[in-house]
Amino acid sequence: MFKRKISVIVFLTLLGLQLLFSCKKDEIPTAANPDQQYSTSGSKILFKTNPLQLIGANAFHTFGGTSNDMNSWNIDIVREFIGNVKENPLTGIPILDSNAAYLYSLQNIVDDNRSNHKITILCAFGWDGTNTNLFTGKSPTQTHWTNDFKIKLKQWAIQFKDQPDVWIEVWNEPYRYDRADGYTDAIWMDDMNELVAIIRNNSNNNMILIPCAEQGQDESVLLHKGASFLANKNNIVFDIHAYEKWLLDNTISINNRLDLLKQQNLPIFFGETAPMNSGILMNPQPFIEIIYNRGISICAWTWKYDENDTDSLLTKIGLPNNNNNNNWGTTFKNISLKPRNP
Repeated sequence: MFKRKISVIVFLTLLGLQLLFSCKKDEIPTAANPDQQYSTSGSKILFKTNPLQLIGANAFHTFGGTSNDMNSWNIDIVREFIGNVKENPLTGIPILDSNAAYLYSLQNIVDDNRSNHKITILCAFGWDGTNTNLFTGKSPTQTHWTNDFKIKLKQWAIQFKDQPDVWIEVWNEPYRYDRADGYTDAIWMDDMNELVAIIRNNSNNNMILIPCAEQGQDESVLLHKGASFLANKNNIVFDIHAYEKWLLDNTISINNRLDLLKQQNLPIFFGETAPMNSGILMNPQPFIEIIYNRGISICAWTWKYDENDTDSLLTKIGLPNNNNNNNWGTTFKNISLKPRNP
């Protein structure tokens, strides 16, 4: 199903709404030391030799703010919305982009997350900050910005190659949900191989997240091509998004689907889930409980202070947002405060 359109303008309200908390948490190891490496072994994500379960949230620090407020929820990892890849600076001071939004540098975002002991995922969500040129639902080879994006991806790879707590996701939710764009698994294979090569050919051996098909929700491509894609590669994790195709499924079927992925020894990560996507209110709790109990890593959509947004985790005053959303805020906070179960 179509994923909701993202209004970048709404996210700018975050600039004045970040609240600070002082609770301590068990710290996920993060460092800019290239000797401290994350990796995968079979289906597991490792720090050195230790398996990890990471629980995190999607956030909009490109527009400002700090991840300090995530500490009280024990958030380990932040999947950062980069909605204007074209103009978002790598380093330096914030800039005013062509949409009249201030954008903070990627390095600034990473440094702040690192200071709060959080891994950063940099994810390309949009080319120029407009809804028209969002990455979701589009084929990486069929956009007018494809070649320019590859240049930006190379710059990201070079900038963060010695910062192993910076993971790069090469594209947010590629290909149409209904495959009406002519999608095939062979196309996914070619596209993802090309994007991974850009990063690896620039001496960046950090973790790379690879999205699934049908705007991120369809894992069948992993069953067909996942093992062959991993051949002669390292530090690759597959990102699945859990909306209608997962949350409206029954628990027996969900467990069966996860078992099939586990049988292929594939490292997976659920990079998004939330109660609302295409106008259907869903209950993520049964799915999230399954994911937690299996030791799989997950990020919620979305770390935002707005009780009027069904998917927002927080109210304007920083409480868990349970406003007509199946108690989404409390549900995810309760999971994030549990001991990790890798």
